[in-house]
Formats: sequence, structure tokens, C-alpha cells
Amino acid sequence: MKIYHYTNLESLAMILKNRTIRFNRLDKVDDLEEGSAESLGIRFCRYVFVSCWTENSEESIPLWKMYGGDSGGIRISMEQEMFQEYFISDLDFGGLKSQGSIITKIPPQSLTHPDFWILPILDYNDLFYRHIKYVDDVFQYTKDCIQITNIKDGRGDMNMQLKPFGYYKNKRWEFQDETRFVLYILPCNPMLEGTNPEVSSIVIQSLLGNKLLPFTYYDMCLKDDVLNKIEITLSPSASEAEKIIAQSLIDKYAPNAQISNSTLGKVVRLK
Repeated sequence: MKIYHYTNLESLAMILKNRTIRFNRLDKVDDLEEGSAESLGIRFCRYVFVSCWTENSEESIPLWKMYGGDSGGIRISMEQEMFQEYFISDLDFGGLKSQGSIITKIPPQSLTHPDFWILPILDYNDLFYRHIKYVDDVFQYTKDCIQITNIKDGRGDMNMQLKPFGYYKNKRWEFQDETRFVLYILPCNPMLEGTNPEVSSIVIQSLLGNKLLPFTYYDMCLKDDVLNKIEITLSPSASEAEKIIAQSLIDKYAPNAQISNSTLGKVVRLK
């Protein structure tokens, strides 16, 4: 299935050169409401990273304007199952080795990093790829997602519903018809704690303290052959110079890519 992402020439250059897709932290996106959603005082949006797309193949004037800009905009189309996969067996978590093997879209160095831990992505289920739900009040769907019970001596049991964060947006954004990829990244690595009985407390204190991650974006690697099938649509207001730049990027990094003019080029002026 093809999905579509509106962006600019600078982002296209980085996607093609690095063969990656950037996930931005949820509190850095343009929707301030979902970017400030919290539960139990925990700004969990700081631990949610998203890459925003749409399945609607019809060109959108608002999306061109908002994300392509007045000039230099492009729309890319790629297969939904675009990300590199890693076969991981017997990971070493600081002396404690995992048992068995998995195929995940998160590289081993990100699963064993001492400063963060990314929830392993095994397939394209709705925890990783989802259609946005548009609602009247985002906070109503996130406020009770994190609960701590059996509290004693500063410790307790934490229950978390991850999915509501990065899943709901206010109905005012419904025009976007958005789908997105979502990553959940904790500001500590519980796997490195092994059998430490304090591991639950470590995670709880990290979240209650709204501990910051050491980055505000995360780049996921694309499959080796995915750029051979990428389709690039130029902005309705693309200049000749911008067309030359886009073609030059394709020639250098993705010679098999398809490039086309916007179907709106003769009916819409974005500038």
C-alpha cells in the first residue's frame, strides 16, 4: 500500500542521502494540544516520536500549503512497509543475555543503549502504524493512561496505556486525514537492570521526574530497495530551479525513482 508525505526539498535531500525517515518528538509537532497531553503529571508526549503521512492519494491543498510551503515543496510516496528489519539473537544487556531471537525494526544498539530504550517494533500493527482518531478533547483520552498503585515507601506498580498518546487529535485537524508511524522511547533502559528488584521504581521515578531524553528526534533506516520505488510529486508552484534540484537529487541518490508534476499545477497558486 502506498502512503504519502508532504515536505520540502531539504527534507527530501536528507531522506535520499541518509536513507532514513525522521520521527519528531510529539511535543515538537504543530498540534500544541496533543503535544501537551499528559497523565498523572507525566508529560508522556516527550517519549512519543511520530512520522506523519496520509493514505489519501488525492493531492491536498492544505497539506501542500502547511508542509510543502509556498515553494520548494514535494510530496513523496512510498510503500507502507518501508523500514529496515534486523534479526536479533541473544542480545547482551550488560551481562544479562536475552533468550531466543526476534525480527525488529529497531537496531540492536538502540535496544541496549544505557540512556534510553525503544519499544521493539515487530510488525506494522496499530501500535506502530495507525489512523488518527479525531475527537473533541484529546486530554480526556490521555489523562488516565498512567496509573500508579500499591504505593509504599516511594515505590509502587505502574500501569501504562501507550497507544492513546499519538493516537488522538482534535477534530479541527480532521482535514489532514492522517496516518502515522509511532515510536515509544523510555528515558532509561529497564532491560539493562536485569533482575534488579528496583527496576520498576527506576522507571517510575524517571517518568514522574519527566526526565528528558538525550535527543528530540529519531531517524529510522529504510529498506535497501525502498528508494527504487519512491514516487516524488513536485509542488503546484514548483519553479524550474526547484525542478532541476529535485531531479539532481534523484539522479544522484535514487535513479529509479519516479518524479512528476502536481495535478494542481494549472489550477492552484500556493504563493
